This record gives sequence, C-alpha cells and structure tokens, in this order.
Amino acid sequence: MIRKLLLTSLGCLYAASALGVGACQGQACRYTSFGKDADGCLEIRNLSREDIEVTVYTAASGTYTVRVAGGDTEKIYKTGRMCVPAADYLRSGAEYAGGIFSPSR
Repeated sequence: MIRKLLLTSLGCLYAASALGVGACQGQACRYTSFGKDADGCLEIRNLSREDIEVTVYTAASGTYTVRVAGGDTEKIYKTGRMCVPAADYLRSGAEYAGGIFSPSR
C-alpha cells in the first residue's frame, strides 16, 4: 500500500513538472535565472552577453514583459512601482532582443 502511494505521489510530481509549472520556455532561457530579493520581489538575471526580452506570467499580478540587458538583473514592477512578489511567478518565455537596452515598463 505504501509503495502505491509513493508511486502515485512521484507520478503527480512528474506530471506537474511536465506541464511547465514555473518553467521558462524559449532560446534565451538557458541564460536566464529567476530569484527574489530581500523583500521577496521577483528578479530576473540575464547571464548571457546579449539583451533578452522576458514575458512573465504571474498568478495574481498578470503578465509583464521586461527587457534585461546582458549580465544585468531586473526587478519586475506593477503599476505604481510596487514589485511583483516572487511567489506569484507561474511561468515565462524568453528570447534574445539584441540592440540597446531600454526597459519596457
């Protein structure tokens, strides 16, 4: 009985990861990492040399697109300069933007 319960639990975890919960899709994702600052705000770190454009989907705050310069970190903000909590993050998509860095807020 315990084995069945364990296998069922592992199967549910695998299914959740396969759905992309918290995943980043796109070419630039291998150079992109997500974290939170001391206040719990969502941060995106671009580890590549090229600028990237990231679209972030959150549970309560909506969808945001931000441009992150190569080697830089950007915080995600709502209207009124209030940060988006890292706990709201669901998934994202990232692609190379190229060109000169200009935040799209």
